[in-house]
Amino acid sequence: MARPVLENAQIEEFRERLCEAALRIFAEQGYGGFTLRSLAGEIGCSYATPYRYFRDKAEIFAAVRARAFERFTDFLEQRLEGASDAEQRVRRLARGYIEFALEQPQAFCVMFELEQPDAAAYPELRKSEERSWRLLAGTVRDAVDSGLIAGSINTLAHLFWAGIHGIVALHLAGKLTLGRTAAALVDPMTDALIAAHRAEGASTHAGTR
Repeated sequence: MARPVLENAQIEEFRERLCEAALRIFAEQGYGGFTLRSLAGEIGCSYATPYRYFRDKAEIFAAVRARAFERFTDFLEQRLEGASDAEQRVRRLARGYIEFALEQPQAFCVMFELEQPDAAAYPELRKSEERSWRLLAGTVRDAVDSGLIAGSINTLAHLFWAGIHGIVALHLAGKLTLGRTAAALVDPMTDALIAAHRAEGASTHAGTR
């Protein structure tokens, strides 16, 4: 008997189930430890079923990462709602970055897994990564345009990213055991990044925290 033809909604629903299960396995086992057999066992389907929806493990990983980046950017955009002041937006973005990692560590881990296929081969993933970067770089651009900080927007955005991400990386590695937590470090790190690049004549805005 021929297989019933699946409707688009059914296909997308199952792909989402597949990706949620794959997220857990990738986060716990890493890219190298993930197998399609373990994925099939996680969702209770045959070993061959995932091949009806994805070409291979690399394509599943790209889809999982794209969804994680979308979730991440949505999360940050919600944190920025209602913040019109440039410094307030920078601070909210920094806190949101760390809050996301603390609340959704599996998604964050998969987004920045070190062993990754080339994202350029997966347009959906590249689009999601670029959306996240535009939000970060745009927030920094607003801070430069407002006269809060000065310098190359691209350089400043990378420095901001590296500084905040470094706190998250230490937290996820279990290294913040010497009297400071990730949540306690986010404001001092943001203070330091702003102070190091504060534009001449710019003042600290009260109440932006």
